[in-house]
Amino acid sequence: MNLKARLRQILAVGGIETLGVVFAGIAGLLIVNVLPKEQYAQYTFLVAASNLMLGISDLGLAHCVLPIIGTRAGEKTWVVGVSRQVFSWRWVMLTGGLLVVGPYWYFNSSGRGWIEPAYLVGTVLYFTIVLLQLREHYYNSVAVVLGHISTTNRIAAVALTTRLVLIGAVLLLPVTDWSVTGILGATAAAGMVAVEMYRIALRKLEVPDFTLDAADRKKVDKQALKITLPLLPAGIFLQVQGVATIFLASLFGSTDLLAEVGAFGRLAIVLTVVDRVTSVLLFPVLARTPTGPRLGKIVLRVHAAYMAAMALVFLSAVFGGHFWVMLLGAKYANLESHVWMVILSAILINASGFAFRTLAVRGLTAKQHYTVPVIISVQVLYFWLFGISDLVSVLGFGIATSLANFVAQYALLGARMSHLHKDQDAAS
Repeated sequence: MNLKARLRQILAVGGIETLGVVFAGIAGLLIVNVLPKEQYAQYTFLVAASNLMLGISDLGLAHCVLPIIGTRAGEKTWVVGVSRQVFSWRWVMLTGGLLVVGPYWYFNSSGRGWIEPAYLVGTVLYFTIVLLQLREHYYNSVAVVLGHISTTNRIAAVALTTRLVLIGAVLLLPVTDWSVTGILGATAAAGMVAVEMYRIALRKLEVPDFTLDAADRKKVDKQALKITLPLLPAGIFLQVQGVATIFLASLFGSTDLLAEVGAFGRLAIVLTVVDRVTSVLLFPVLARTPTGPRLGKIVLRVHAAYMAAMALVFLSAVFGGHFWVMLLGAKYANLESHVWMVILSAILINASGFAFRTLAVRGLTAKQHYTVPVIISVQVLYFWLFGISDLVSVLGFGIATSLANFVAQYALLGARMSHLHKDQDAAS
């Protein structure tokens, strides 16, 4: 692909991802501004619980698809077969996620007196959303690997527009106990639209509905196990700590604190533009680029560019916190002085994920378990020194955890840079 075509692709994907973040941001900010704190706390908790459940269904499996497909990305049956086999294990893992999240959902929900008909229906809807997201992730994985970027862009635009319009319609109605349920119903409807559009599009693109034979399934499982096994200890821990601030707020804080932590999470959504663009365009390139000096230079350049972009975002939070907090509405006006803490935490955790994915697409997942004791030590030390009692301590815990992740992942990346730089012929 020449430079001009690559730039057009970056602009197209960047445009749709920016649109996605804008639409998601508008929807999220409408929800923050309209819902009372009690209901927004419920919404925040359900989102965190569903994210944890979806994360447990992964635990490194999503990082297996590209390395296993490798240079055979042009073979439709191989791409579909590998994706299907890997995602079949994600459906199995989803059951484990439900067993983990279910008891905590009941403990927190009953303790806060939330178990009412509207909340129960909302919980069922959010589980439905998780099922739809898993199916959508499968279709998206196949489409991206096969290079049907315009298809993924079109489907994302339609689904995002559908969700925004439906949520807007729900929020125009008087606020009741069923408002959160209506918002979740709108999200589920948008997910159904996306899944159906993917199904129709892949059929038109003549992407076969293919299952690998028993021998190939065994090979894929073996490769997937080799990649994911080193990730399991860290994966389990990182999925839990990914929603740690929300869960800590729900355990030790008031409903208002839970709502404030959730509202702050909306501010960091701008960072997902870079992450989504790189997931679509950069990491498939890293997966198929031969090991050697060119690969090493690409990795160094993209990480330098990433850090520069994140530095600009952080400066905007330090010197323009009042503009950020205006987005949340008058109920959260007292949070301006804490904006930089939220953005810093988000930058560090996103950057650590960027480093991890750089390693994962090359199958370099060994030694990830070493990150767990580092992060736990930092968390225990922070909890011992400062405790968890208010918003500042919760946000500080998030920064400490994110910093530990950042240092650990970039240490692993730095240790493997010589491998990425090494000439493939010399290595063999």
